[in-house]
Amino acid sequence: MQEIKLTAGSVPADRIPRILEENGIRVNAYAEQYFSHPRFSAVLPENTAVTVASLQEIGLESGAVLEEIFQRLPQVGLRPCSPGTALFLRLAWSDQPMSRNSVLSGTHEAPDRAVTVLSEILEENDTFPKGLYLRNVDGVLWLRGYTCDAEYRFPADTLFAFETAGRA
Repeated sequence: MQEIKLTAGSVPADRIPRILEENGIRVNAYAEQYFSHPRFSAVLPENTAVTVASLQEIGLESGAVLEEIFQRLPQVGLRPCSPGTALFLRLAWSDQPMSRNSVLSGTHEAPDRAVTVLSEILEENDTFPKGLYLRNVDGVLWLRGYTCDAEYRFPADTLFAFETAGRA
């Protein structure tokens, strides 16, 4: 497990693309769609800390569907992140370990060394992004949206970012 402390901030939605570009961060169409949702807010309160851990490290040894992950968090002192946390984490975490492969596998699994930021679900529609994940590919930082349905089981070694409870 790794804890990362984030600096409080607020970014107006219309400035997100420019900030990402200025920092050399790439996004996919799902991330752009996620940012445009009316409930998305890029506001981070003071004293926010996130914990990066695999599902196995939080006691989900057989992996889990999203609902099971949400249910597990209070038992281990964690909670979902706000939707904007992924943006601030991506801006702060420039030394994320690099993926060992530069091509997405197409297997509908989290890419190598990707970190999925668990946040509240903005839209229950399975075609709308459930959230964002961070990836470092050949030294290029990415913030990508992802989709999945309620039955998708994340493998136990999938890395997630959660807000550390008791902070904020």
